[in-house]
Amino acid sequence: MTDENQLPPVAVMVQHPVADFDTWKSGFDAHEGARRDAGILGHHINRSQDDPNSLNVYMAVSDLDRARAFSSSPDLKNAMEEVGVTGPPEFTWMSPVREAIVWDRELPAMIVAHTVADFDAWLEGYDAADGMRTSMGIVGHAANRSLDDPSRAVVYHQAESFEALHAFLADSDLQAAMRDAGVTSQPEVSFHTGGWASLYG
Repeated sequence: MTDENQLPPVAVMVQHPVADFDTWKSGFDAHEGARRDAGILGHHINRSQDDPNSLNVYMAVSDLDRARAFSSSPDLKNAMEEVGVTGPPEFTWMSPVREAIVWDRELPAMIVAHTVADFDAWLEGYDAADGMRTSMGIVGHAANRSLDDPSRAVVYHQAESFEALHAFLADSDLQAAMRDAGVTSQPEVSFHTGGWASLYG
């Protein structure tokens, strides 16, 4: 899923809290067959920096209709209850447009969401900032477009430390680049440890 010419047509981020990560992870892994049947291609798990039992799970999707049906199915609801999900899940459905993330190890990461005046123009600016990202220690990144709000971009950045992520976010050149690319809202930012990835064969 790292070749931008072979990006999945759809992705979903599922955010929810759990009682215990290890218990949840064991049950989540056991439920892989059901996800595969629902057209899910793989996953990447993010644990909140502030609360490691608050999860944001990215899943690549081959079939939107099947995945949406699965997301509201009694089977998934029961499975979540059994593995200790303690709050209602929030689903963010997206179209992946760029992906160059590190899949094979755990890394500090941040998820940034904001609205833009023109998504295509914003994406050009995002691509033009690739050198800036690299020079400031960003080792992996991805960009997605919300399916429910096409003016909303959801970006994922990885670095070797949370300090590098905070420095990048506060950099004046980045802020200027975001303005020039047409970002129209205050970014919503969350910090995570990302990893525990799997591509379903």
